[in-house]
Amino acid sequence: MMVVGVLYFTWIYWSPINLLTTGEVGVFPSPLLLLINTILYIPLISALVRKWLSVMTRRKGGPAGGIDTVEPGRGVPEPGDEWGRATRLYKAKDKSRIIGTKSEFRETIVPLDSSFFVRTPDLETGEELFDVEELRTRAMIRSCVASGGWIHKRVRSRSMGSLKASETPQHGRPFRSRMPLGEFGSIDIPSTVMAAVGRMGQFKPVERIKVKPQDIREKVFSGRTPLTIILVIDVSLSMKPDRSEVRKVISRIERETRGSKDRVGIVAFKDSGAIEVQAPTTNWNKIYRGLAQLRISGLTPLAEGLMKALETIRRERMRNPDVEPLVIVISDFAPNIPLAQSAGPGHAQYTPVRDLVKAARLIRKSDVRLVAVNVDAEQVRWIRFLSRPYHDALELATMLRMRKDGRQSVTETIMAVHDFRQSFGAYLIAMTAGGRAYLSREVLVLDSVLGEFLGASKRRVRLDARTLKEAESYIT
Repeated sequence: MMVVGVLYFTWIYWSPINLLTTGEVGVFPSPLLLLINTILYIPLISALVRKWLSVMTRRKGGPAGGIDTVEPGRGVPEPGDEWGRATRLYKAKDKSRIIGTKSEFRETIVPLDSSFFVRTPDLETGEELFDVEELRTRAMIRSCVASGGWIHKRVRSRSMGSLKASETPQHGRPFRSRMPLGEFGSIDIPSTVMAAVGRMGQFKPVERIKVKPQDIREKVFSGRTPLTIILVIDVSLSMKPDRSEVRKVISRIERETRGSKDRVGIVAFKDSGAIEVQAPTTNWNKIYRGLAQLRISGLTPLAEGLMKALETIRRERMRNPDVEPLVIVISDFAPNIPLAQSAGPGHAQYTPVRDLVKAARLIRKSDVRLVAVNVDAEQVRWIRFLSRPYHDALELATMLRMRKDGRQSVTETIMAVHDFRQSFGAYLIAMTAGGRAYLSREVLVLDSVLGEFLGASKRRVRLDARTLKEAESYIT
């Protein structure tokens, strides 16, 4: 088209018609001459194009050799039409096992035999997740931390924990009583007796006080109590583009825990399973040494990471029954390796997502707080589309699809929808475990990360029919 246009303007300026009528060329003609030149140009350029195509189709090689043309008449297949007259022989390619949803793997690159799951993840293989020199520099700075000048942390929480004592059963100093909100904590005997007396009214001195369940009061404590934080970090190969996000999230957690009595442990998972890199401790120098060991490589056994974190918490509770755990899962939530017991003989399919649900249910049953932090930047589209925080947006999308399909369970809906099963891993874990899911960019702008995480363990999002109806009309 560009060549046709250039030739058109050349014809207008240098047409022989201009020379015969005005005696000049190279000058823009009058409207009448422009119309005459255009009428004459159309058949000339049409004939030129047909001649060029005819010459090109007869050429055997060179530029534009063998241009395909549509032959007149009915299209009757001839020998060779099914593959085309290609210069290279056609060779069918096997479908790559890597393409597609990681959660849909039925055959993996590494054979999942019995020996695969007994291997310990190799932390020395792969690229470093953290800058080792930077971690070593941080470990040397302790005097500044003790004075509170290096970390931007509130003074009132230094040398204490991050969890309010009123949210725990037996920590802090009691200052009042209340009716039990759930299971009985520390019973306030004087308040319980007074409640029983008030219920019974006047009674004889020889009459015994009868305490009933509605009379029981528990103590409410003031102050703060330490947390036991388990960082469950994904170090599989899919985390390579998101290394900076992982570093930022852990740096924010460090700012709010270092210098306090909060204990932090590290569980890493990749390849065949998970491993406890660092037991819970208040010494961040040990935590730095654990972070320096992390290397990115291999597959994503996310369910094994949750089970290893639960195993660590159970061991801590054997030492101290009053441990207050918080599991923070940092991953892109795309599992492709199931639990070892799900890959044994007799199991025809691998089920990494279903095993993820099983592990999250065990965490909720064990009364463990859980927060899922997704570092996948592409997930921000749900926030922009539904104009809600990450967890609320995914919950709304799931509820809308559940109503559309006529299903009764959120978990069933996510399992049935391919796109949801592929990208809703963080919400699935958080919803099943009774926690909340966040994007890493949401976490980084919070004033208090641990405060938000602890508040999320008590907050439940309830979507009523009106909200769903408004969302449906908005999306439509």
